[in-house]
Amino acid sequence: MLLMVGGYHIFVSCQSDDPVARPYAYARAILPPVQPAQYRGNCLPVTFDYNAAAKPVCVNPSEQPHNSSKSSPNDPQWMNLSYSALGAQWHLSYHPIAGVRYQDGRQVERRDALAVLMAETQRMTFKHTLKATAIEEEIISYPEHKVYGTLYVVGGDAASQIQFYVTDSVKHYLRGSLYFAVSPNSDSLQPYSAYLLQDMRGILATLRW
Repeated sequence: MLLMVGGYHIFVSCQSDDPVARPYAYARAILPPVQPAQYRGNCLPVTFDYNAAAKPVCVNPSEQPHNSSKSSPNDPQWMNLSYSALGAQWHLSYHPIAGVRYQDGRQVERRDALAVLMAETQRMTFKHTLKATAIEEEIISYPEHKVYGTLYVVGGDAASQIQFYVTDSVKHYLRGSLYFAVSPNSDSLQPYSAYLLQDMRGILATLRW
């Protein structure tokens, strides 16, 4: 500020207020448009509608633990739904209930197989409780298509924020987990998780054995 006093120019500085802390902001999420597509592939013995923003990728059984060099129709099968634009993947595994084995290779009796599969899914979900702030359960039930199960939404900075299983209780069991290719941060990943959760709800609603 410039003042004239007695013929002299006097410069007066105006000191600003102390800086105010602002909340940290994340860049606005850019999400790909939903493009309806149908999965009728050879990775898993199921069909469903999905978002073509994802690419189905078969996973070689030899890459899985406890895999035998010999394959049979009762062996598990794996597939990833890869969202390259989001750096995210759904890891999907299909398990014929007739072919469930313990980790040591022993065959599980048929009457116990479904309980063993469900217990393993819950174990994998609840191992994230150390970093989870909450785990919400969403019941999946489509009786007309014999699709029943539970979807788990894990709050906080868990490595996998969404997991699920569905089954017809007799022959088929499908399990899935969502993973991002970055360190988990629930705040920055929330828009992407919500987008992918909606995608999975659509997949499960159209799933056919």
